[in-house]
Amino acid sequence: MNLAGVDLNLLVSLRALLQERNVTRAAQVVGLSQPAMSNALARLRRQFGDELLVREGRGLALTPVARELQHAVEPALGMVERALRIQASFDPSTAAQVFRIAASDYGMTLVADRLRYLGRIAPRVVVDLVQIDHGFVRDSETVMRRVDLLVAPRAFLNGYPNEPLSSERWVALVDAEHVGERLAEEDLHGRTLVGLFHDLGSGAHIERLLTVRGITATGSVNAESFSAVPALVEGTDRIAFLPASLAERLQPGYGVRLLEAPFLGEPLVECLYWHRSAQRDPAHQWLRRLILGAAAAGEAVASVS
Repeated sequence: MNLAGVDLNLLVSLRALLQERNVTRAAQVVGLSQPAMSNALARLRRQFGDELLVREGRGLALTPVARELQHAVEPALGMVERALRIQASFDPSTAAQVFRIAASDYGMTLVADRLRYLGRIAPRVVVDLVQIDHGFVRDSETVMRRVDLLVAPRAFLNGYPNEPLSSERWVALVDAEHVGERLAEEDLHGRTLVGLFHDLGSGAHIERLLTVRGITATGSVNAESFSAVPALVEGTDRIAFLPASLAERLQPGYGVRLLEAPFLGEPLVECLYWHRSAQRDPAHQWLRRLILGAAAAGEAVASVS
């Protein structure tokens, strides 16, 4: 297809139509009149040779072609928006920009520590933290185009630039009535574990550490959220494993204890991943420096105070 004959503004209308499945609401999202959005839909139908939206009951439904387009349009527009915002330089004190960082709830705590001075360094910059989900594994390229940064364990993704963000040991969570100060490997046999969904990053890491020792990491209860784990251990004979700093944050308020697990010697290394297209973007470089260098963030605050 020759892009010279294509109105790329139609992609913005297409995204709104696919998301809203309603011409009036899509018009409001984009800032067009309802007749203008209807005209855009007609042009899109001619462009793709498909109805895209068809009447179903009281609403509109996506055709198979529209569903395919839905997977392609969002990352494509994300790339366009990223390209348009690239500048020769980036001044955080005056820039107005929104960044998206995907992470587990544990990853979000790591990022939060590094965003402590954001309001003072970059008062008009907004950082949206979004939950990592199964889509990152199934279609990482599409998802990586939608976010600026991803926080995930080392080797979670291949082929993307990355830098280590943190490294810490695993600890065991047990009920407060548990006897003993340390957890030995033999203590796990015959005990029920709280599992972490293995394809969401850190769950895969602990699963591998346990599996090589002949221990099944999937429990009778499995969770996507780290923050749910203490409640799943309290009052039971279950055992769970969490990164030490997160376990210490979550312990208060629950009847659980933290035990060292020296047999899990390999630490959890979380990395910051980004798409190759953002490598030389000055705004993105600034964000990476901010997240990766807490000390540098403190220096930046001092320089603007």
